[in-house]
Amino acid sequence: MSASAPLPEYSGDPELNHFIHKNREFAFRIKKDVAKIRELMRKAFNIISDSELMLMQEFLGIPQVDLSLCHADPCDMAGCFNQIRAGLHTYHGYFSHIKEILPSFAGHMGSLQVDVSNLSSNLQQQMQERGLTVVTYPQMESQDLPSFLQKEREIGSYLALGKFQKFLEMTLRALRHCSS
Repeated sequence: MSASAPLPEYSGDPELNHFIHKNREFAFRIKKDVAKIRELMRKAFNIISDSELMLMQEFLGIPQVDLSLCHADPCDMAGCFNQIRAGLHTYHGYFSHIKEILPSFAGHMGSLQVDVSNLSSNLQQQMQERGLTVVTYPQMESQDLPSFLQKEREIGSYLALGKFQKFLEMTLRALRHCSS
């Protein structure tokens, strides 16, 4: 058997393919919503371009969520889905803080939190149905404000949403990879 062959228990599974397709569409819709919110922030905070913020991004040290298990061949579905859920949990917490420090964007952040929670729940349900190990995360609401949001609230929020967009792009690729 070739190392690049899909795992037999997931290969050609119509339920898995339907789940992946449905949640890729959902993640894509969230990504479009994030782009709209970033555009609103760009206008509200007079942000010229992302390229001008590269140094600020390095200074603030906004971490990128790890999805390394999503690139394994064949797909490590349990590891990948748990990493995606961990990332969603992290961003959900960031959005709670952004909602507090930028009240004019509270409605947008609340909507993103609902979508992020729903996507995470969808992944958890699929994992449970497949008998995969599910990691449960505690509520993040009470954690300290991340340093990048303490230093530069507006730009930090804008850049965190940019990192979330990249995370969603990687999630879309990971879901496609796990369905092949």
